[in-house]
Amino acid sequence: MKNLSWSAVALAVLALSGCQSKPEGQVAAKVDGQAITTQALDAELADAASGVDRLAYRKAVLPQIVDRTLLAQAAQKMGLDKTPEFAAQREREEQKLLIQLLAQKLANTVPVPNVQAVDAYIAARPYEFAQRQKFYVDQIRFAKPATTDALLALGRFTTLDALADELTRNATPFTRDHVLIDSAYLDPAVAAQVAKQAFGDPILLPYKDGYTANAIVQRMAAPTTGEPARGLAAEILRRKAIADALGKTLKEQRQKASISYEAGFKPTGKPAAGNNGVESKAVNDAALQVPAAIPTAARRQ
Repeated sequence: MKNLSWSAVALAVLALSGCQSKPEGQVAAKVDGQAITTQALDAELADAASGVDRLAYRKAVLPQIVDRTLLAQAAQKMGLDKTPEFAAQREREEQKLLIQLLAQKLANTVPVPNVQAVDAYIAARPYEFAQRQKFYVDQIRFAKPATTDALLALGRFTTLDALADELTRNATPFTRDHVLIDSAYLDPAVAAQVAKQAFGDPILLPYKDGYTANAIVQRMAAPTTGEPARGLAAEILRRKAIADALGKTLKEQRQKASISYEAGFKPTGKPAAGNNGVESKAVNDAALQVPAAIPTAARRQ
C-alpha cells in the first residue's frame, strides 16, 4: 500500500492556486514574501519513512519547498496559472486531495477488525496466507477470441509451443515471456486451480481485455503465518471497511445530486468493479492510499 504523495506537476498546480486557503502555523521561511509554514512542512511527512525525526525531516525538506515555490512563482510570472490547462489540472488535483482527506477522516471512524473476523478472513483464503505460493510461469498473452468456441479450442492444447503455433496460424498477435505470479493476488478459486496445476500444462486466465496461457516452470512455497498474517488480514479488512464507507458516501451523493450528460457523453453500462468489489476507481484508489494503521501490516514480501 502506498501513502499519499504528489508529483511535481500536482504540487505545482496546487502551489499556483492563489484563491485557496493558505496553510497556517509558524513561518519557517519566506520566498519573495510568500510564507512557508510549519504546517506546510508537516504536510511533507506523508512521504517520509515511519518513525522519522520530524524536526530533522522539516529542515531537510525545506530547501525542496523553497525550490518548488521559486519554480511555481516563475510559472505565475509567465501567466501559466491563467491557462485552461492549469485550471483543469488544478481542479483534478484538488478533487483527488479532498477525496483522500475524506478517506482519512472516514478511516478514523472504522472500527478495528475483531479476532473472529481476522481468523475467518485468513481461513477463507489459504492461498493468501498459510498455503501461499509463488510461481514462475512461461506465459503467452493474446487478445480475447471472437467466440467462446474459439477460446475453448485454444484450451485443448497441452503445451505452450502448440498454442503459440495455433495463434501464429490464425494470425493472432501474442507476446511470450517468463513472469512471476503470486497466489496471494489471485482470485481464491483461481489460486486453488493454479496451485494444483501440473508443470508445463497451460492454464488459460483472463487478463485485462484478453487472456493469458500459463505453464508453470517453478513453484515456491511462500507462506504468511502467525502475527504477520494476522496484521495483514486486519489491515486488508480495515481498508475494505474504508472503501465501504466511501462507497456509501458516494451512493448518498449520487442520490442527492442532479447529474446530466450532453449528447454523446452519457456512459453506457456499469463500470467494472475494482478492489473490494466497489464499482468506483476513485473509491478504491482513495482507500488504498490511506496510511496503514500499522506501517508494515499491509506489506507483502
